[in-house]
Amino acid sequence: MTKKILIADDDRDLLASLSIRLQAAGYDVCAVQDSYQAVAQARRSAPDVLVLDINMPAGDGFTVQDRVDRMSTVHHVPVIYLTGERSERVASLTRSKHAFAVLYKPFDTADLLKAIQAATAQPRPAPTATQKTPGTGVY
Repeated sequence: MTKKILIADDDRDLLASLSIRLQAAGYDVCAVQDSYQAVAQARRSAPDVLVLDINMPAGDGFTVQDRVDRMSTVHHVPVIYLTGERSERVASLTRSKHAFAVLYKPFDTADLLKAIQAATAQPRPAPTATQKTPGTGVY
């Protein structure tokens, strides 16, 4: 079964090149340019991996992860962060969010492919009883 990868980054050129490379590697890719679109697309497509830029319009990658984590259909999706920001803030937040990987721009797409392959090879846990069902208010 083809794995679905959702990429969110405000750099159109990067999105285009990553989409081509990941599709050539056999992935089903959806590319969006801001966090609002990322959350909406995650809800529609239930991706196997999220590749998120940290600094984007309409919210950051951390906000996307928080919102996706609350969706019962998309729980525990491995997140790979892309960022040009090398700071203690980023290091601390990616650790606290249990990011699968962090790649600092500019990065080698081979490294991204390796991270995606490793992320898709891991089994995802089943939803917990406290997982909120979107739109129902039910936990």
